[in-house]
Amino acid sequence: MTEKEISAADADSERQRLADLAEVGDIDLSQYAPGTFGCHEAMHTTSLMLDMTDDQLLQHPAILADPDFYRLAGEVHEALFALYQAIGEKHLVD
Repeated sequence: MTEKEISAADADSERQRLADLAEVGDIDLSQYAPGTFGCHEAMHTTSLMLDMTDDQLLQHPAILADPDFYRLAGEVHEALFALYQAIGEKHLVD
C-alpha cells in the first residue's frame, strides 16, 4: 500500500469507528478505559477469540486443506494477537 492508500484506509477506519461509537449510544467511556474492568473484559474477550481462532479455525480440516483459507485465518490470528498485546500494553501498566 502506498502512503496515500494507508492514509485513506486510516480515515475510513476512523469514520467507521466514530459511526459505531455513535450507534452504541450514551455510555460512560471512562468505564472502559485502560485499568478498568471494562478494558479487562475487552482483553479477555480478545483472548477467547484468539484461542478459538487457533483451536477451531486454524485446526479445521477445511482451513488446513486450502492454502488461501489457511493464510487468511492466520492473518486473523495475527491481528487478534496484536490486538491482545496492544490492549495489555495499555491496560496492564504498573
